Amino acid sequence: MPEVIAITIEYAIAAGILWLLFFVSTFLHEAGHALGYMIAAGDMHWHIRVGSGKQLLTARRLTVKLLPFDGVFTPLEKKRIDTTAKLLAMLSGGPAVSLVLVIGLLLLRTGDVSLHSEILSPAAVEFFINSALSINLFILVLSLIPAHYFHGEIKGMGTDGMQIINAIKSQRKKL
Repeated sequence: MPEVIAITIEYAIAAGILWLLFFVSTFLHEAGHALGYMIAAGDMHWHIRVGSGKQLLTARRLTVKLLPFDGVFTPLEKKRIDTTAKLLAMLSGGPAVSLVLVIGLLLLRTGDVSLHSEILSPAAVEFFINSALSINLFILVLSLIPAHYFHGEIKGMGTDGMQIINAIKSQRKKL
């Protein structure tokens, strides 16, 4: 019986770490949008929501919900995004951060870096690095595919890729 309890605890810890990896990856992607917005618009008034479902935490600039499988960056003063260049800077910030994370995790995975841990076995460390890489690659690819989201609270909203293409098309029409 103690072995069953130990295995159950290990699975619960693994599930918690995977939730945390998904949350951090989604948050960093949305923070990339915030960074792009702050650089382009020079404004610090924005909000990030990570997840959908039951609300776990609300702060001035962050809302965390139970299921961390989507996220939204919202500038509070949308009038500050008054040019296509500013819009593109904001929209590309998230995918740029996701790309940096993917490259960093790939280098970590394939490099000669020893990630010795007193708590986790080398196989567990490798599992979590591979999981973080997969999650960030998924977020990167999903955000760049020009389509509409089909799930969660962002259902029907255009992906970053779709919004980037639409911004470029609208700029061309103006010319």
